[in-house]
Amino acid sequence: AAGLYVGAIIVFARVRLDYEVHGRLSGLVAVLQTGYFFIYMASSYAFLDSRLSQVNTDSALFFLALGLMTMGLLVVAYSMPILGRRSFGRQTGSLYTRGLYKFSRNPQLVGCACVLLGYILLWPSWTGFLWAGLWPVITHFMVQGEEQHLDRIFGEEYRAYCSRTPRYIGFWKRSNTG
Repeated sequence: AAGLYVGAIIVFARVRLDYEVHGRLSGLVAVLQTGYFFIYMASSYAFLDSRLSQVNTDSALFFLALGLMTMGLLVVAYSMPILGRRSFGRQTGSLYTRGLYKFSRNPQLVGCACVLLGYILLWPSWTGFLWAGLWPVITHFMVQGEEQHLDRIFGEEYRAYCSRTPRYIGFWKRSNTG
């Protein structure tokens, strides 16, 4: 867990530096950021007892987990392609505020959080909750760097969007980039 946390600090400090210096992510840093999230997801095997034979498919918890995971995957599948090259800062165009982005500035992260929550409900353990608890901390590092970048690019338009749209899911709104 400490390694994932320290890794997030290092990777997202580098992401922030790329945004500040180049106004976009370099190819290497984009790969580094994506690779970090793959490592985070793959680390689930260190935190969860994920033997499918131990999942009780007759429990209400199973159906709740399955519902959360399905909803999360649908949100991610819908929100990520919309951003396309924008998600790596390579193409800015205009600020995208439609669709799910009317309700959350980061619906793809909310969707991923739903998948993670469903995942740990399938194999509940204190280590699973620790692993999932790292998600909001790690992604928040990333979001802060992206927000500073978007504020530099879109200025007042972005600040107005922030004042009316929650960062995640209906709370934690902010009116500036601090």
